[in-house]
Amino acid sequence: MAQPATPSLSSLLVSHVELYVTDARAAAEAFTGGYGFQVFATAERTGAEGASRSLALRQGGIVLVVTQALDAAHPAAAYTAVHGDGIADIALTTADVRAAYADATARGATPQAAPADHDGGWATARVGAGFDDVRHTLVQRPPAGAEAHGTPLPLPGFTPVPELAPPAAESPALTILDHVAVTVRTGELAASTGYYERVFGFESVYEELMVQGREAMDSKAVRSPAGDLTFTVLAPSPDHQAGHIGDFLARHGSGGVHHLAFATENIVETVARLDKRGIVFLSTPDAYYEALAARLDLSRHSIEELREPGILADEDHAGQLFQIFTRTVHPQRTLFYEIIERIGADTFGGGNVRALYEAVQAEKAEHEDNTRTENDR
Repeated sequence: MAQPATPSLSSLLVSHVELYVTDARAAAEAFTGGYGFQVFATAERTGAEGASRSLALRQGGIVLVVTQALDAAHPAAAYTAVHGDGIADIALTTADVRAAYADATARGATPQAAPADHDGGWATARVGAGFDDVRHTLVQRPPAGAEAHGTPLPLPGFTPVPELAPPAAESPALTILDHVAVTVRTGELAASTGYYERVFGFESVYEELMVQGREAMDSKAVRSPAGDLTFTVLAPSPDHQAGHIGDFLARHGSGGVHHLAFATENIVETVARLDKRGIVFLSTPDAYYEALAARLDLSRHSIEELREPGILADEDHAGQLFQIFTRTVHPQRTLFYEIIERIGADTFGGGNVRALYEAVQAEKAEHEDNTRTENDR
């Protein structure tokens, strides 16, 4: 059950999402060329945790940091050896890092790095997340001056890039990080979501057991008191086959972030722009759209506008939402991304949970067929 958050915890906001990668420049180019992000700051740091190179990227209110280990001591080296490129840190800003750290650890957060001061008036601390080796860095920024081109620097040690080109006219126009989808092992769903309810005062906003033939996926979404961080946590059902959720766990080597969801104000336009940039999306069968007209009275976008790119539509108690998911290009076929538009909806529709599951299963079958064909040649 959720515990009311203390003032220091209820005011936590998302600072940035950090990916550990094998090649920071290549990872940044994938986000800039494919998704329209811009590099606004860089860092090369050496410390007790080893040496690293990082690039900070932004689009709208979304800030991503890609970090590459420059020696074996840096934790990114061990992380990428197991998982490949992936999300290692979901950093949170605070006005008082010592109070936030003390409150979080007193409520059961796993301590990883005690509060420390840094040059320029920064302070940071770190606690464990509610799933495997993802973590939360707590960031207290200086009162002023820690910005690059109008965007707060993510961490101490970053330097603004000298010039920042204006966004392209055909920018995908991604606005905020809508939610973070996480996969955990069978039986760990309650513990993972309970960690956020107990430690950070998150509230449950959605739950569903999705059964598809012999396979099933259990899911629960929890949201931060400030409302800007939602975790959608997925786990294989213990009474069914694991399906592609089990595949993710096997390929990733543990639980971890399954996908990031980026919001937009017009998903049809955004998907068209991403398509021109080379982003490939999961396909949706025509039968989905044949049933959609009877299932929903669409508040925006026509059936044909949604059908051509394969956009899904659903609704909850508060309104409608439109979603589409990218095909993974990860070497281990794990991490992917979502584009989402909300028209009033503040949770998730059960129909799209099922549609996503079916689309990922179809992509999995197609990949396996292609692999067999290549092996037979």
